[in-house]
Amino acid sequence: MVTPSVHSHRAVGMSVHSPIRGIWRFGVFEADLDAGELRKSGARIRLQEQPFQVLAVLLLREGQLVTREELRREVWPEDTFVEFDHALNTAVKKIRIALGDDACAPRYIETVPKRGYRFIAPVQAPTDLLSGAVGTVVSEPLAKWNLSRRNILVAATTCLAIALLLGVLGFSRLRAVTGIEKRRVVMAVLPFDCSSDDVQQALCDGIVQELITQLGRSDPEKLGVAARASVLPYRQTSKSLTQIGGELKADYLVEGCLRRDGQHVRVSAELIRVRDQVRIWGDDFDDEDDKNLLVLESDIAKRIATQVQSAVISRAGP
Repeated sequence: MVTPSVHSHRAVGMSVHSPIRGIWRFGVFEADLDAGELRKSGARIRLQEQPFQVLAVLLLREGQLVTREELRREVWPEDTFVEFDHALNTAVKKIRIALGDDACAPRYIETVPKRGYRFIAPVQAPTDLLSGAVGTVVSEPLAKWNLSRRNILVAATTCLAIALLLGVLGFSRLRAVTGIEKRRVVMAVLPFDCSSDDVQQALCDGIVQELITQLGRSDPEKLGVAARASVLPYRQTSKSLTQIGGELKADYLVEGCLRRDGQHVRVSAELIRVRDQVRIWGDDFDDEDDKNLLVLESDIAKRIATQVQSAVISRAGP
């Protein structure tokens, strides 16, 4: 097995190519970099060499984005001729299977679309790594860092105490200055897709307008909703969700589509978190087109708003 080199804060002061060994623990798992083994509660889990190397790099960079290009440099030598994207995707899939992880709701490996991956679970590094007894040459900056850890801890504790004191004394004033905006998340409901039929377009626009209204009055202290005039320019736009979210200063986007078959209407909606384009929630809503148009719009919008509000407010916290 090739022991990965290190480019992270865990190896401050070491040579870029210094090998890191030992047992790295996370949850009920441990990765033994010396033996090239992944174990769960002491029992070995089968994981091929390349997926294990990818896992090792992610562990060493815990909490940091590791780009696809960095993983190529670390795991696949320059003289290796493989279809890299397929090989990396396969390796990550095998890691997730071994860990019982879910790409849609990750506990260990988070996908950052088109960029790379991040190990999001807390990792316990080998004790001897931080003590400098792993058999590698520790440079002078690392030695100085180890010697000053106590001073850093004291300084950090003092700063924390001061921050807490200022927070208690200035809470009322801070709240008066910043208002409720500090605790609010912002959402934008994008125009829903539907056919070019005028009746269907009117129904689609009515549902979106009603959805904006219901979300806007649901919990104003925690949830702000972009006005309809702000989102209309994004009908059939070619801009990415990241661009749209940035321009609207939105944390979440709601998008959807409407389909109609005779008297049957189905609206599909989903909630997207802008910062990483993760799909937080999605569902289909069926109804019969035998109601008054306003009643139909209100019924569908109310059901969507209830679930969207629950999904967002539960993440916003108190």
